[in-house]
Amino acid sequence: MALIVPPIFLPIFTELKLTSSFKYFELRFNRRVRLLASFIFLFTGLLFLPVTVYVPALTFQRVTGVDTYVTVATLSLLCASYTAIGGFKAVLWTDVVQLLLMIASCVVVAAIGIRAVGGIGNVFAAAERGGRIVIANMDLNSRSSFTGYLVSLPLVATYQFGLNQANLQRFLSLPSQRKMRISAWIQASVFGFIMLVCQTLGVIMYANYETCDPVKAGIIRSVDQILPHFIQEKASLFLGFNGIFIAGVFAASLSTTSSYLNAMSGIIFEDFIINWRPDINQNIANRTMKIIVMILGILQIFLVFFIEKMGMIAQMTLQCMTLNAAALLTLFILGALFSKANSSGAQAGALTAILSVLILIIGSLNSKPEPTLPFRTDGCTDSLNSTITSFPQSSSDQEDIFWLFRISFVYYNLIGLFIGISVGYLTSILTGGNTVEDQRLLAPFLRRKAPTEEQISLKS
Repeated sequence: MALIVPPIFLPIFTELKLTSSFKYFELRFNRRVRLLASFIFLFTGLLFLPVTVYVPALTFQRVTGVDTYVTVATLSLLCASYTAIGGFKAVLWTDVVQLLLMIASCVVVAAIGIRAVGGIGNVFAAAERGGRIVIANMDLNSRSSFTGYLVSLPLVATYQFGLNQANLQRFLSLPSQRKMRISAWIQASVFGFIMLVCQTLGVIMYANYETCDPVKAGIIRSVDQILPHFIQEKASLFLGFNGIFIAGVFAASLSTTSSYLNAMSGIIFEDFIINWRPDINQNIANRTMKIIVMILGILQIFLVFFIEKMGMIAQMTLQCMTLNAAALLTLFILGALFSKANSSGAQAGALTAILSVLILIIGSLNSKPEPTLPFRTDGCTDSLNSTITSFPQSSSDQEDIFWLFRISFVYYNLIGLFIGISVGYLTSILTGGNTVEDQRLLAPFLRRKAPTEEQISLKS
């Protein structure tokens, strides 16, 4: 993201003085493309929003016993309220505090987990015994395929952390492209650090439960509860430890939720309401935006009942990101990198991209899941002890005419993006192509250079 977004895409927005990615689609193509992009963002955003409050609610319920739905409702309304009152500035300043809480929570939890097993050496020794550390898994059908992450997830990151409206507006609030580039590298570095700590935390938890897996032993119901269970067990180490962890999880939730609420309310107002009521005055506009934020916050509460039935939270989150990235990154690439792309091609490309990913997701629902790595329960107490038998063979070892649905999920974005761009470009060529008059709509290295005065005089 830090290598791609600042030199290719951000100059377009800064030179055109845009604050919305969707306004770019209207200038580059037409209003129909802008509305299509807005609808895709809102649709996937509504799927993603309930996830952001369900995770901390699940954690809070496990640690304190407070009902999940009570926490979801409180968190949604609280976040919607301060977003509606404070706007973009409130989102930014609360994010600063929330980021610090997130980092502190991750580091403290990891440190306590390392101490509990007697040092970092014991952590990695346990992970090695359990086969949990795999540097490069080259199996294309595996959910943790190295090649899949290498070629596909950077595309998701390019959109999600660079061109997503919730993040793009942060870049564009900075005064210069230089500061935008610096910000991109800071963001990439901090995110990389948090990911490293979180993945290390996964290994730390395995080391703590190497001989007694809480899921297999029936101590917890699902793998999504493993982290709060881990915290609950270790919380007696010092006073306030539970609070640090809960604050970190809630900070991550509030940060993401407020960003999406702010971005989605702006899109609904700018792309739909203002077109219906172009004469609306500023005071009414401000009140309308606040009402939209609160409606989205209430809707978020009801959508939690839907996502609760959808299986693993992490998988669903990635699915929402992939749907969004495949369609909208197709539009960005067609607009900035293909001068012949026109509105017909853009619409066909975006719809084909999202349809391709949906087909892959739906088709994979009936396929056998990849078996997990083995867990042990021989170290549990007698009342909880159970015997772990061998796991079934992976579906990738079986003949299946629907082999495409067994490809690792991380490839879905790459497949959808490739099909979307191909269909979009071919459709554009078949429908007459395009001539971009305003070269600022293209990536800087693709723009035609304006003729100098000397060239003009020679030509005349």
